[in-house]
Amino acid sequence: MKSFWLLTGASAVSTAGNTFLYVAIPLALLQSTDSPLLAVLSVAAQNVPYLLASLLGPFIDRFDRRVLFAGAELVQGAAVAVIPVALWHGRTAAVFLALFVIGLANVVSDVAGDYGLIPMLVPAERLDRASSRFTSLLLAARFVGPALAGVIIAGLGSTWALELDAATFGLTALTTLAMPYAPQEPAESSLVKMLKEGVAFFRSRADLRRLTLVTALYNVGAGALESTLLTVGRSDWEWSARELGLAMSVAAVAAAVGAWLAPRALVGDDRRRQLSVCLGICGIGTLGLLTPWPLLTVTGFAVLCLGEGGINAATMGYRQQAIPDHLSGRVNAVIRTFITGAVPVSSLLLGFTVSLGHQALVFAPVTIAVGAAYLLWTTMRQPDQPETDVRPVLDERIAQ
Repeated sequence: MKSFWLLTGASAVSTAGNTFLYVAIPLALLQSTDSPLLAVLSVAAQNVPYLLASLLGPFIDRFDRRVLFAGAELVQGAAVAVIPVALWHGRTAAVFLALFVIGLANVVSDVAGDYGLIPMLVPAERLDRASSRFTSLLLAARFVGPALAGVIIAGLGSTWALELDAATFGLTALTTLAMPYAPQEPAESSLVKMLKEGVAFFRSRADLRRLTLVTALYNVGAGALESTLLTVGRSDWEWSARELGLAMSVAAVAAAVGAWLAPRALVGDDRRRQLSVCLGICGIGTLGLLTPWPLLTVTGFAVLCLGEGGINAATMGYRQQAIPDHLSGRVNAVIRTFITGAVPVSSLLLGFTVSLGHQALVFAPVTIAVGAAYLLWTTMRQPDQPETDVRPVLDERIAQ
């Protein structure tokens, strides 16, 4: 477990730094271009690479996941460091290219770390609790990040916030390489055959397809919510970067609490009820987004994050236990293609509604999509598991 906590601590530092990116980029683009649409579309640039995630899965299963994770962190750090230079010279296209590279590397680090390294470091019987702790600590790190980012941006500007973010990636990479080596079985199949095997396993599992559909639908509405809220807060409410950072921190605490409570709220193997409760909490939170009062809107966002944290922890634990280790990279990459690939759709959707002006119209897609995901999950027939499945247990911003 020592290596698990080493990985968790390094990832938490990186996550805290990465929240600088989430806060600084929309605000910097809004300041340099005066375009709310471009500010919201910055989320799409980071998540479009997930549409290519399934093609990266075979590489994750074939090579040392420690090296892949560390390399992906270094690539992200280098790309983040380039962004201030691009902003300084007014190269908006270069900013979006850097964000695309960050997203591509993030596909590798997420899948290799969450579904490759953690199961190797933790005994199977402790995996649910370990996943919950990992998720809740990373979400707690997002409490520190936005508030600190707001202070740094207000005092020193976006450049320092982004360069500090770049440094955190390097720290995570070095820490990961210092972990004990865990040998993997060599893959003898070609990359194309490995990809087909991953797709075939996903198609054979009705439970994974169902969970993927529900969480992807959720992300169609809520995937770009954070950047949209930042844009509305800055342009309509005229809140400062410090105030917006604090609001994001409160929501991050709520998400961390939700992730911590998720396995403790589970009774037996009733995963259906567990996810229903979390989606219901998210639905209640979306109602606050429709109100014209900023404080109530932020409160609604925090409630939504509480439910979302529970969903993230529960679905991570499910996938870690339901998917064989030798297929982990491929199958999870396929799943992430749909789940995180829905975020660019959300970015386009909310990028359009943010220009409508009326707050209820801006956030209406979030309420509709989350409500539809809840209804779909609670009304669809629970699929039977094939006898050949490994132990079934649940699925993921559900994912950033």
